[in-house]
Amino acid sequence: MAKQKFYAIKAPDGGKIVLSWEECQQLTHGVKGILFRAFPSRAEAQNWIDGISAPVPKGLRIYVDGSFLEGFPKAGWGFIVVENDTEVAHGSGVTVFDAESRNIDGECMASYQAMKWLEANDKTAVICHDYEGVARWAKEEWKAKSSIAQKYVEACRPLVHRVSFEKVAAHTGVKWNEAVDKLAKDAIARAKKGPAAVESKAAPAAAPSGPVAKPVPTTAPTEPVPEPVKDPKTGQMSLPL
Repeated sequence: MAKQKFYAIKAPDGGKIVLSWEECQQLTHGVKGILFRAFPSRAEAQNWIDGISAPVPKGLRIYVDGSFLEGFPKAGWGFIVVENDTEVAHGSGVTVFDAESRNIDGECMASYQAMKWLEANDKTAVICHDYEGVARWAKEEWKAKSSIAQKYVEACRPLVHRVSFEKVAAHTGVKWNEAVDKLAKDAIARAKKGPAAVESKAAPAAAPSGPVAKPVPTTAPTEPVPEPVKDPKTGQMSLPL
């Protein structure tokens, strides 16, 4: 049985808590100047409406997201590394190959790039995502049926020990989730302008607290386009993530 969620709606003239996503949508869709978020308890929902901030989570957290735009074949991806509510690093780009599952391709690539960042910096973190498959596939709790899911599972297998996962409701006013959504969308906008605009657009970020074992890159490194690999049993050509 699914756990009860509490949907807090904040408007300039007050706030309200409802118990279903359907009712939340009816009250917020197309309404300007309104914010809404899902919470696991009524008390947390009311605190958010009243402007009482929750404690800032400790440790590294990486927010990931993907985006897809009709008329453009590739998906955008982005990740933001956060420590004590301060940005440490970020990266973004578009998928090398055309997206087969729209923004899901971008979400998988964002999670994979986040894991690569952790591996390069010898760190562990919580990956905050809004698509459930990001965690389920990586932990091999869901069967990977699509080719993008299969590539994601294979690519993450040697890296997934560095992460745990936390699902965040999309488009509900969570600061870093909204920021990474914009990163993924901006990556598509740059790609549409041509190769020169795809170069890194990362802004300098504050250094994390405590010692850092390795220099912290602000974006994932650019990689050459991988070559197709032929399956010796089936003869089919496949492409790495």
